[in-house]
Amino acid sequence: MEKVQKAAARKAKEDAEKAAREAANVDHATEFYGKLPLNKSETRPGHTYANLSALSAADGGKEVILRARVQNSRAQGAKMVFLVLRQGFETIQALLQVAGDGSVSKQMVKWAAGISNESIVLVHGTVKKVGEEIKSASVSDAEIHITKIYIVSEAPAQPAILFEDASRSEAKAQELGLPEVALATRLDNRILDLRVLSNQAIFRLSSGVGQLFRDYLFKLGFVEFHTPKLVGAASEGGANVFKVTYFNKDAFLAQSPQLYKQMLVVGGFERVMEIGPVFRAENSQTHRHMTEVF
Repeated sequence: MEKVQKAAARKAKEDAEKAAREAANVDHATEFYGKLPLNKSETRPGHTYANLSALSAADGGKEVILRARVQNSRAQGAKMVFLVLRQGFETIQALLQVAGDGSVSKQMVKWAAGISNESIVLVHGTVKKVGEEIKSASVSDAEIHITKIYIVSEAPAQPAILFEDASRSEAKAQELGLPEVALATRLDNRILDLRVLSNQAIFRLSSGVGQLFRDYLFKLGFVEFHTPKLVGAASEGGANVFKVTYFNKDAFLAQSPQLYKQMLVVGGFERVMEIGPVFRAENSQTHRHMTEVF
């Protein structure tokens, strides 16, 4: 009888301690984090989203809402996690820290630390000026103190290509003894490879050069037009063409817009221009070739 009473008392004590722990560990921040449902355009929140390229220490104290990818995360114990958020070419450091008022809980910090890299998140926070330069982000004089964070689109925990691996050149990877990403793997996972900053730079430079051409020619009174790229006959003699089947007929990829430019000039457009591709089926023995040029 005495043993039964002691066992019952011990169990009651353990249950009371467990209930006390659970009561003390209530998560009051559940509405401030989590995975958002699929966006079906059923609501229009009307948010103005911040661009990382426009943020700096001058925005200190400003509350912002932004969408970005999680480039990486670094937990500091159970009460703090640092995230690097990326929008295209720009990155910023974000901090999520347990708050005394319960608006940021330990569970929220733990959840945020487990977000898969490359996931798209919706972040509410405040821009804070930092005293020391942040070298791991393009925004070096400010960071975001997160108050709310939600997953918009979750990336796989094990992606085919890791961002940091794809960002290294093969020479650098071999020098450091780190994983390298082969060209075939990059091409098989082109969407992921396009996120690498060096590839982002290539496309942005190309876009910038095209814009400079347009701006210069527009100032001189040129009119931009777009010519057909699939034609019924070779548009230039003396050059090989790519022949394709078009609704059971032969067609060819355009070798040049010259004929259409001449038609437009005679038609009354005195100055005409186009930035677009031309295709020439010319073999080459070098790494420079003219099969597809702009």
